[in-house]
Amino acid sequence: MKGGLTMIANKMTLREHNETLVLSTIIHNPEISRAAISQLTGLNKASTSEIVKKFIDEQLINEIGIGNSTASGGRKPIQLQMNYDVGCSLSIDIGYDYIYGLLTTLNGESIHYIENEGNRLTKENTVSEINKIVKAMQPYYEHKKFQLIGITIAIHGIVYNNNIIFTTYSDLHEINLAEIIETKWNTPVYIENEANLSVLGEKGFTTPLKNMVSVSIHNGIGAGILIDGELYHGTKGQGGEIGHMILQPHGRPCPCGNKGCMEQYCSAAILLKDYRTLMDSPGATYKDLNESYKNAEPAVLELVDTAVDYLSFGINNLIMNLDPEVIILNSKLFDYLPTLLNAIKERITNRFSKDVQIVESSLNHQAILLGGTILNLQHFFNIPDLTLHQKTYIEN
Repeated sequence: MKGGLTMIANKMTLREHNETLVLSTIIHNPEISRAAISQLTGLNKASTSEIVKKFIDEQLINEIGIGNSTASGGRKPIQLQMNYDVGCSLSIDIGYDYIYGLLTTLNGESIHYIENEGNRLTKENTVSEINKIVKAMQPYYEHKKFQLIGITIAIHGIVYNNNIIFTTYSDLHEINLAEIIETKWNTPVYIENEANLSVLGEKGFTTPLKNMVSVSIHNGIGAGILIDGELYHGTKGQGGEIGHMILQPHGRPCPCGNKGCMEQYCSAAILLKDYRTLMDSPGATYKDLNESYKNAEPAVLELVDTAVDYLSFGINNLIMNLDPEVIILNSKLFDYLPTLLNAIKERITNRFSKDVQIVESSLNHQAILLGGTILNLQHFFNIPDLTLHQKTYIEN
């Protein structure tokens, strides 16, 4: 934890650094005494007490009762805990034809969730749809001291320096979304790629592993990459755009300009599109695909099998290039094709991948929104290595 705060020390005064250190210690050690904070941080007791008093006055910390005395006896310590109800975080996920919003406390507990589907999101209507969500959340946060501490917006495309650079299936890159929303609500707004947020959500809520990849398989395919606990963006925000990795030379054209991109063969949207073409049924749904697959219709089995091949090729390439501890797959396809995960794993059997865990996300589409919560809290608390582990399903 102390190592992750080195970068902060270069940007802060010593006092601010010490305050961040104390706050981080309390967040990552629920129900802790002043003496224990002093011992863990290396700060003297007077400095620790002064910083704790400041946070209590600001309502960020509560005294919650008396703890046990040490083996040598003495006065029983007063236990401290973060006041996670003092403000709210809002995460918004903007897909091709949906928008989701999640309001949480400052430890990621859900307060209110909004899900709107069926309308295509464009530069003409996205701002108004976001504003509707923020307005609907107002009654839940406006009475709190810090109200809304941040809004993170997930974009299914390339993001760099809080700007949308490229969106394959929409035109959102044509507007300055962060500036528009921030001006409207006078609240910090963070724009981030949805796969990057997914891996932050996994890191923050499910596993302490430091080297992982979260693969999002939706309308497109993207990878959120953690290397030694740090989110990898690349030089211009293009790190993890594995959907545009060419798997079929001179293959299907992609809006990015390439031919044969991975997401043109095995994204969720493409699989459904190919199924509709196969069945000559433009209105077919994922549920219909599920039924055909369960009925073992030969042409559908072959269609899915081909998609599994391409997914396996891409995941194998990730393993060879990044050497992660775990790859987490996130897609609604797993809801409709429950054997998909095992089919992928059965195809990845080389000696280099045998120790890599390949698992389905337990957070599902909530991973993106919870990653947004983590990003908001990292900025608010000024703690870049913030985690709020509620459960662990991945081995370490």
